[in-house]
Amino acid sequence: MTDPKSAPDPKPTGAFPGESVRWGARFSPQVLVLIATLIAAVPAVKGAVISGVFWWWSASYRQVEYVMDEARPNDGAPYIAGHLAGATEQMNIRGQMHGATMAVKGAPHEVFAPGKRIPIWYSDRAPTIAIEGDDTNEVPVAAMPERPGLLTFLGYLAWLLATLIVGFGLTVWVANRWSRAYGNLPMRRFNGRRGI
Repeated sequence: MTDPKSAPDPKPTGAFPGESVRWGARFSPQVLVLIATLIAAVPAVKGAVISGVFWWWSASYRQVEYVMDEARPNDGAPYIAGHLAGATEQMNIRGQMHGATMAVKGAPHEVFAPGKRIPIWYSDRAPTIAIEGDDTNEVPVAAMPERPGLLTFLGYLAWLLATLIVGFGLTVWVANRWSRAYGNLPMRRFNGRRGI
């Protein structure tokens, strides 16, 4: 005889095929707002880094003569190879094409010519950082007549802070208002105080 306790339970009346399948989905538009916030913060981060280096190592910067040696188109990323006056080590500065002529980036009137000398900002102590076409060292004075200082650095920090506060605030607002969860799986709804 079959043990009644071992027999499978009869399927409940009214059950439908696929009723036991568990699934869930979430609509989270706040992720797009968060990504947009981070993208919007990039210029402020860039400016803060560049100006911060110039300010922190301000006492070590000086104007020195740069001697142009060769113009190199470099497949769309042109630069001018040269050296400091009195030195032999190669040093490159950014260039910019104007038709078939290359000039110093940010100073189109400083056209390349072999042996030409121009003043640049140079520090043997400051780190050389390049971010999206801007540099913290070996910068032509014609392209940057005045170095950024503390006020410029604080301005970029304020810009960055404001961007993050507004962006993260919008992220939380959009999440609380528009995020949705679908299905029969238990999914925790966004709560601005506890995170996603």
